[in-house]
Amino acid sequence: MGYLCLPVFPVPVLRAFAMAALLLASEGASAATPVASADPVAQEIQKRLNGAADTVRIAGEDVDLAQLRAFYQPRGWRPAWTDTADKLMSVLTTADQDGLPTEGLHLAAIAQRRTAGGTAGLVEQDLLITDSLLRYANAMRGQRVDPTHIEDDWFLATPPFDALAFLNESGRDMPSALRTLQPPYAGYQLLRQKLADLKAVAAAGDWPKVPVGPTIKPSDVDARIPAVRARLAASGELAAGDLSSTLYDEQLLAAVQLFQRRHGLTDEGALGRQTIAAMNVSAAGLARQVAVNMERWRWLPRRLEDNHIVVNVPGAWLEVVDGGRAVLSMRVVVGDPDHPTPAMHAQMTSLVLNPTWRIPASIATDEILPKLKKDPGYLIANDLELVSDAFPPGSAESQGVGISWQDRSSIPWPIRQRAGSDNALGRIKFNIPNNDDIYLHDTPNRKAFARALRALSHGCVRLEKPDQLALYVLKDKDWSQQRLDSELDTGTTRTVVLTKHLPVWLLYWTTWVDAENVLEIRDDFYGRDERLAAALAHPLRSSSVVANTVSVTPKVVRCDGCRVP
Repeated sequence: MGYLCLPVFPVPVLRAFAMAALLLASEGASAATPVASADPVAQEIQKRLNGAADTVRIAGEDVDLAQLRAFYQPRGWRPAWTDTADKLMSVLTTADQDGLPTEGLHLAAIAQRRTAGGTAGLVEQDLLITDSLLRYANAMRGQRVDPTHIEDDWFLATPPFDALAFLNESGRDMPSALRTLQPPYAGYQLLRQKLADLKAVAAAGDWPKVPVGPTIKPSDVDARIPAVRARLAASGELAAGDLSSTLYDEQLLAAVQLFQRRHGLTDEGALGRQTIAAMNVSAAGLARQVAVNMERWRWLPRRLEDNHIVVNVPGAWLEVVDGGRAVLSMRVVVGDPDHPTPAMHAQMTSLVLNPTWRIPASIATDEILPKLKKDPGYLIANDLELVSDAFPPGSAESQGVGISWQDRSSIPWPIRQRAGSDNALGRIKFNIPNNDDIYLHDTPNRKAFARALRALSHGCVRLEKPDQLALYVLKDKDWSQQRLDSELDTGTTRTVVLTKHLPVWLLYWTTWVDAENVLEIRDDFYGRDERLAAALAHPLRSSSVVANTVSVTPKVVRCDGCRVP
């Protein structure tokens, strides 16, 4: 262990140092700190940054004067990157590999200043690199856009990040520190590789286009088939071979169905309007979509819980992660475009066996009242009852008998659907308490899980395998399938509190890489990709913009139930 050798000063000298420090502190951040040495570069940096404006132009580039002053003043205005400029530029010039724009990173100006030489050249190079690093670091840590400013049902807070502090803390080995800015997730790295692949396709002239025309079905002969073959061979669904055949044969059918599944389309094999449109999306267009989805990875915390549930809403897919490994997965049904499932992080606290369903007033008025006007026995036929102190449970009135519905414009009493095989929530409901009344649940309508597009609910998440999820969350209570069935068969509504809360993430990715290293693509049915792409269409900035402006007012999203009997 080494020791520092410190000079010993007489007491009057120490007092003088203390007074000088107090005077400097009282003058505020805008005061000029004396240059630590006679370094002409440091003197010139101090001179450049002593202006009063918020921005200044250096070598024709706008830089954030306040941020630069805050960085250089504590270091006595000395240059920071003289010895590492080459390594830093090798990182900054590849920002597009992470889906970031290079506009605003001053790349051309820095290159020009590096060849200019002299004090002015060194000063401008250092200042431009610092401003570029601030912009790059903020962008890599998801600070370009606050999602709550462009989505009124996005309830996930972006982790804060201080780029200036990052530069101060990492200055000794900035090239290595820059590599830590990427999201530490395999999902991000896999998308990063696919982005590079798509850009290479685009640079090579894109993949073949398929002419639009009438639907082509298996066994058809069509002059457009060679174009289909060439397109699928380019993206890997069809093995290379004779691409000139105009016959829609079985080999091509298998390739088309694979393409359809990878794009979330019904894999019926017909080459209709949707499938041809998906084939004709350019590689550059897909690259932009991938880059937008990479941005959402940057909004996540640096680490998710070891055990959690994640729902990818566009993929209509749920995974249970235990110890960092997926142990259960299933199809789900999510909110339709008029009732979007929000993005959120919640905790599963309990599950309800044989749940009842309290029907929201909007559904009662808009959907059930018209049916009651046609059929006064509708409530009885569908296990529904009116909930009111004036109507004893099981009475004729509680079932709508004897009430004149024709003259009513609304239903003044709450309606509840009793537990049972036809209940809209099925046999199990999973509670994830939140302000938006969103939850996970079973459903009696099993046909929807066979559909490719499963954005069909009123906001909540319907589960393909509710029993398996129940057994997983109750594993510490030693529940078996036999016990679960026994409890459900009683028909009694019962809440089972979990011993340990389980985090649930509802997220939105329209592109991801699957276990076979294939890029999966889904429709942006909520328009979130489109809005995010528009918000990202500006140059990078050196200061965080996450909390600067609000363009939308967050709303409370209510799951309006799941179906009307």
